[in-house]
Amino acid sequence: MNFSATLKVVAFAGLCFGSDAFQQSPLGIDVNELELQSQPRLITGCSSACSNLRENFGSQVTFFNERLYKNELSRFWSLQQSQTLPACIFLPESSHDVASAVLLARRSNCPFAVKSGGHAAFSGASNLEGGLTIDLVAMNDITVNRDRATVSVGPGNRWGDVYRQLENQNLTVVGGRIADVGVGGLTLGGGISFFSNMHGWACDNVASYEVITASGDIIKATPTSHKALYQALRGGGNNFGIVTNFELNTYPHDRGLMWIGKIVHAGAHNASLIEAFVNFGERGRDPSATMLFSIVYLQKQDNFICVSELDYAEPIADGGGHPAVFNAFFEIEGPIQETKSTKTIVNVIKDHSVSNPNGLRQSYWTSTFRLDLRLAQEISDLWAQLLDPIKQKVAGIVPVLTFQIITTTMMEHMGDKDGNALGLEHEKEPLMLVALSAMWKDAAGDDILFEAYSKWLVASNLRAQELGLDHRYIYMNYASQFQDPIRGYGEANVAKLQNVAKEYDPDGVFQVLQPGYFKL
Repeated sequence: MNFSATLKVVAFAGLCFGSDAFQQSPLGIDVNELELQSQPRLITGCSSACSNLRENFGSQVTFFNERLYKNELSRFWSLQQSQTLPACIFLPESSHDVASAVLLARRSNCPFAVKSGGHAAFSGASNLEGGLTIDLVAMNDITVNRDRATVSVGPGNRWGDVYRQLENQNLTVVGGRIADVGVGGLTLGGGISFFSNMHGWACDNVASYEVITASGDIIKATPTSHKALYQALRGGGNNFGIVTNFELNTYPHDRGLMWIGKIVHAGAHNASLIEAFVNFGERGRDPSATMLFSIVYLQKQDNFICVSELDYAEPIADGGGHPAVFNAFFEIEGPIQETKSTKTIVNVIKDHSVSNPNGLRQSYWTSTFRLDLRLAQEISDLWAQLLDPIKQKVAGIVPVLTFQIITTTMMEHMGDKDGNALGLEHEKEPLMLVALSAMWKDAAGDDILFEAYSKWLVASNLRAQELGLDHRYIYMNYASQFQDPIRGYGEANVAKLQNVAKEYDPDGVFQVLQPGYFKL
């Protein structure tokens, strides 16, 4: 659930400036070294459900004070999630195991959560206090199908696993940009990729889903079978069932190689960089090219840096060169660091994961606007202003503001690949996806940060409305727990999703018994 800009920005902060966030340890806080402070606050019915699971599945179920329980908690990315204590954690090994867990949860009236990679920022997203957490980590098969046109991927995989398996076969998929992000959450929420200008988002490249419904049935949703469910799962999140297999479209890709460039400039206010970003969104027509522009605050130095991450989904023959589409960024004077390299995708996304450690508190917020230079400048200035009174109050804070382009090409692919739930396929102009993130050390900073970021969100959207540049879309994978991304899909699409939920889950199991993440 994280976006790659945060990783690279923090990496630069650590490498160039020794940010406090990295001085505590290379990998944040090791949850295994902490003593769990209290027993889980058990939800009525969950003790029975967990006991029944233990009777039927033995060591696939783990409880508080067992080593496996602590190990599985440590695999969650954010500290908010790893400090959430479920009644038990169930590790199914098959679709039938998952179906059994759903039926037991229903019979016991035990609320549950489902974890793929565990990379959501906020508590309750994929781990439930006092409830049943269904951890799909053991469902990690990766099988290239006979015609090599698709690959069947279990939801317990993370994107590093998938790319690594395909790299040796000169194949790739439209997937995540961070090795430790899970296949399930990213794909069900949309999924921006290095390959999105070529093929659309991750959700647009799922050939079929194997789904456990509320009744415990195992069904296969495709463009021709359970079509409405198939389209709803393409961006509709966890509202319809538990996906136990993703059949993903594959594409030829030579040895998994891509080019990546990073340029760092000092300061928070660089009009030339913002102009280059907007021009890239308006004029960049190379389908291999994507980019992120980020501004990060460095608490130890009490200053800002700007990072331009330039991604090209093909290798570059000239090792010291760069794709022409990025010329404007290399022409801006005064970089304090500049790197260019051709690497495997696995190595690129592994670097991202190393510099985005587990064991810190995390938050993400997002909004979408019509691409505009004036608005981009104003909202970046506003972010820096709102940080000013709090930036030394929150211990170890690393706040980041990241800009990306949702290109017209990406949105055209959404319309020509059997459709999705996002409601963007008819857009004719590029959109500006803006994400705020932060990592920090302890809960004392939570309310301080949330208040500042909520102020930015309100003020930025009001300003966009004044300029006629606002947009309803909210990207689920970057949304905070205080946002409602599904409403941003548009009234017609929300109605379709609600109808699908009524058909496949008439009792509202995935709305009520699975309360976490974003509901209809």
